Amino acid sequence: METKLASDFSLKTYLIKVLNIFRLLIYQHINLLITLSKQKTQTKTLLLIRLDSIGDYVLIRNYLYSIKKSNKYTDYNITLCGNQLWKDLSETFDRDLFLDFIWVNRKKFNNNPFYKYNILKRVYKKGFEVVIDTTFSREILFGDLIVKTSRAKQKIGSTGSPDSYVKWKRNLLTDKWYTKLIPQSSENIFEFYRNKEFFENILQEKIDWLKPSLACEIVKINLPTSKEFIVIFPGAQEEKRRWSVEKFVIAIQAIMKRLNLDVIIAGSKSEIGIAEKIIYSLNTQRVFDMTGKTTLPQLAKLISQSKVLISNETSAVHFAAAVGTPFVCISNGNHFGRFNPYPEEMNIKGTYIYPPQIENQINNFRMLTQKYQFDSDLDINSISADKVISAFSQLL
Repeated sequence: METKLASDFSLKTYLIKVLNIFRLLIYQHINLLITLSKQKTQTKTLLLIRLDSIGDYVLIRNYLYSIKKSNKYTDYNITLCGNQLWKDLSETFDRDLFLDFIWVNRKKFNNNPFYKYNILKRVYKKGFEVVIDTTFSREILFGDLIVKTSRAKQKIGSTGSPDSYVKWKRNLLTDKWYTKLIPQSSENIFEFYRNKEFFENILQEKIDWLKPSLACEIVKINLPTSKEFIVIFPGAQEEKRRWSVEKFVIAIQAIMKRLNLDVIIAGSKSEIGIAEKIIYSLNTQRVFDMTGKTTLPQLAKLISQSKVLISNETSAVHFAAAVGTPFVCISNGNHFGRFNPYPEEMNIKGTYIYPPQIENQINNFRMLTQKYQFDSDLDINSISADKVISAFSQLL
């Protein structure tokens, strides 16, 4: 059985590599076709590229204001090339920063040559003078391709994450597409500080942001309860990062028994099934379902009005940190040191609960950051409900 699984995994890995090579070959033809016509550079134009997830944007958006206010780029017309996933978040909170947006559906960009052609052609036709890929974990088939097609006079990016799986590929294939690569620390540091390091190097200015922030006053939302409430966020992109429905139910029951608080379940449309299972098991009128019923700005607003957030390690935790809501984060340790936990000096009101393998070594922080900085396969369900209940009680 193990031999068969290993064989299936090897075949899958091989097929992915072949497919990615095929995608690069398609890109070469698309790039050649787009750049046959000459495009005049538009002076004082800047394209910022950020194509990763929602939490990544929360951790970088404050620094985009630093670019706009900097001596170097204050008079530039700035366009953001971003992940369509967080379009409403950026256009609600940061619309005044950008002259224009280019939104990218990652799945279509990766798999649909016609869609890729239209996005890249739009970038090329803009004639940007400067392009900056702001992503530390640079992606060859996404940001790097856009940078090359832009034909900008200045093409700036990070030297990239030290993950050996992709680093040698960047060195071999795409580093040469940039006119300047910003050297970044090889140490595993928290992503907010990583962004600070990157932008201070580019701007040659000191940046004073101490922690992420998000002002939700402009967002309107209709709440399903007039009582005080907590928010539960039980979803996550990967199954290994999802605490079980059963344990969420146990924790919620204990909290509701002790405190006169209502509960709101939140998440994306893909997590409706998880929410329904929790609500069915609880069978109470004090639990409300808003899963798939909020925009990202409304989710931020909802969390800002919550007494406490209890969540898997997802973007919801970064929202809580940015709006100042206390949280309990249940994590299997994935990307330890880079995206979790928040550094103590930020004074974020959050508690992280990890599997025993991490909890028992929590004082050996450096070892943990090295061991789990890229991935963790620890069992998130080795975390007991009692641990989460206790952490919640201490926050209140």
